[in-house]
Amino acid sequence: MPSPQIERKLAAIMFTDIAGYTESMSKSESKTLNILEKKRSILKPLLKEYKGTFVKEIGDGTLSYFESAVNAATCAVKLQETTYDDKDMNIRVGIHIGDIVFKDGDVFGGGVNVASRLESIAPAGGVCVSKSVYDELSNQDDFDGIELGLQSLKGVGRLIEVFGLKGDKLNEPKPSEYQENKVDKHSDDEVPSIAIIPFRNKGKEEDAFYAYGISADLITDCSGAGLIRVTSLEDIEKVEQWDKLKSNELSSQFDTRYIAQGTLWKMDKIFQLSVELYDAKAAKIVWTDRWEENWVNLIAIKEKLSNSFLDALSIKSKSTNIVSSNNTEAYEYYLKGKYKIEKHKEPEDFDIGIQLVEKAMDIDDNLIEAKVLRMRTYALKGEFDKFNSISEKVIKIASISNNSKYLSWAYFIKGMQLFMKNHVMEMDKNEVNLPIDGILENINKSNDIANRNNDLEQFCRNQNFMAMVYSVSADKNFNAEYYNKAITMNLDSAKKQLEIHDTNGLAKTYHSLSSIYKDMGDYSSSLEWANKSKNIVKEKDLTREVMTESIMIEIELIRSKDLTNEDLEKLYRTSKQLVDSFGHEVIVLNILYTCMGLIKILQKDYNRAIDILLKSRDIGQDLKCIDEDSAVLIPLAKKYLGEEISSELLKLEERIKNDNVDYSYWMNYYLYQLFGKNKGTKYLNKGVNQINKMQSNLKDIALKEFSHTNHVELILEEWEKVK
Repeated sequence: MPSPQIERKLAAIMFTDIAGYTESMSKSESKTLNILEKKRSILKPLLKEYKGTFVKEIGDGTLSYFESAVNAATCAVKLQETTYDDKDMNIRVGIHIGDIVFKDGDVFGGGVNVASRLESIAPAGGVCVSKSVYDELSNQDDFDGIELGLQSLKGVGRLIEVFGLKGDKLNEPKPSEYQENKVDKHSDDEVPSIAIIPFRNKGKEEDAFYAYGISADLITDCSGAGLIRVTSLEDIEKVEQWDKLKSNELSSQFDTRYIAQGTLWKMDKIFQLSVELYDAKAAKIVWTDRWEENWVNLIAIKEKLSNSFLDALSIKSKSTNIVSSNNTEAYEYYLKGKYKIEKHKEPEDFDIGIQLVEKAMDIDDNLIEAKVLRMRTYALKGEFDKFNSISEKVIKIASISNNSKYLSWAYFIKGMQLFMKNHVMEMDKNEVNLPIDGILENINKSNDIANRNNDLEQFCRNQNFMAMVYSVSADKNFNAEYYNKAITMNLDSAKKQLEIHDTNGLAKTYHSLSSIYKDMGDYSSSLEWANKSKNIVKEKDLTREVMTESIMIEIELIRSKDLTNEDLEKLYRTSKQLVDSFGHEVIVLNILYTCMGLIKILQKDYNRAIDILLKSRDIGQDLKCIDEDSAVLIPLAKKYLGEEISSELLKLEERIKNDNVDYSYWMNYYLYQLFGKNKGTKYLNKGVNQINKMQSNLKDIALKEFSHTNHVELILEEWEKVK
């Protein structure tokens, strides 16, 4: 699809017409034509005086544009003053600041449509302007206005805050006559919350990428706007048959007050769109509209919608939402690529998506959305050598275009890239030293921007990420300082999430705290935070619920003493239920299968243990991650069966030596059991050292509980025998 030769500019657009023109023509055509000629003779000199550009006449209407709102408004007022005493000259005027598109000698665009609608609701002899115009007039002594509220101007696909100008020779609009299409703004003290449901594609199947991509970008734009809670696309798509639920059901499911839904239908070069915004508290649709857009206005669709949603929710975004590109063809390639990447069913779909995104970047190097998406794909594919250069370009473009949302996000991704490169890609090296200072520098830059924009979502994302970085670093050598930093950052994030009632984010943060306390050995605190997470996500987020339950099972298994066969069976049944309910192979199932295998070892059901632990190992291999625990427990079960395992022990010992594998203190106990006293004492010694470090950081009740857990006592008692 070739990109049409178009030019865009921002301008103050003025529409005028004559009220009652059609009726007047039916009564006296010659008289009406004289009125039209008289209007023309008055308007054109005024346009010249106030530096306006006449574009065209449309029946009795005229379209003009100005470089400033002040010039446009002054021209409109002078026009009304000049014709004030002429009872046949009932002129209405509408003015809006917006994009106009020049093509083939004509002018059109969303800004033109808005100005036209403003003119249609203005009283005869009056002037209606949008807030963008009124904001510029408010600093001028010569202008005053009356607020008409947030109006749904049918057929333009956006909400507009409207003002009527006041003056001695202006017919001022009456607010009472503008209630029918007025949209009441969110006015409660509660932080506004919204779920933007992916738009339904009513067109051809191959056009589904338009609806998906625009919806995904809408969620991104609104979530970065400030003090607002926006349900993520990931959380929406976790819910089965979300597209079949009614608005009130969606509101309950996602715990949001507002639900935005819509449809999109592409027909040749035209998009037909519809949108509705539902308020669950008022139990009604507060805004609905249907309209058409030309293909060349594709980029503007989400900008209109995101601004309207934020206006309705009383959110003034401090982050610029303006797309840094006006190239529709490039944006379309980006949307196609985004759809292929995020909806890929086959590996080749992902690669095709990358090619489409790169095509968008080739067409327009300033399309920041495409660059940000390419950054993500570099991270997902581990191509970190290419990552830094594109992140610098994103930062440069975001800085120039004042797009603080993407600037904050780019610094966050740079920090994540440093972590991924040094942690994930170098795990096979003997020692991994994370560049904490470099990661923190980028995250702090992101936080500074997020705090200025009141973007709590990005702030919480940054804090949770740094908490994870510190906890991973702490886990290597039990760095108590890093554990405490991770806890502090998670608590800080939780506090912010409570402010915006972000239950999904809160559940993830509580889960993170539970995991950190588990690694520290403070098992009571770990279970406390796990229960908090579980109570939030119960029956809403199966993934998070299973992950939290797995922590609770693991703690019960490693700390409890004198577990009876009935106790072990109960833990096994719980684990089995979680495995069966979850259904897809991810790292959490790896952990659950390991726990189930260990239970069967403790029950001396070694053959069953091996079968289960092989599933854990297979998941680890499929995910290309090292499954350390099953590598120990499988040969241990074979040893108890009396099987020959010498070759497996050699491989395991070599792997531990070469890869510097870091086992938990309780797995070091099973390594001791596996290798025996001669070769296994070093593992027992390592477990004792780990316990000593953990005890040095624990206090009071937590220290007492940890010191009397099952595996700690087993290790220390055995150490007394062999040291």
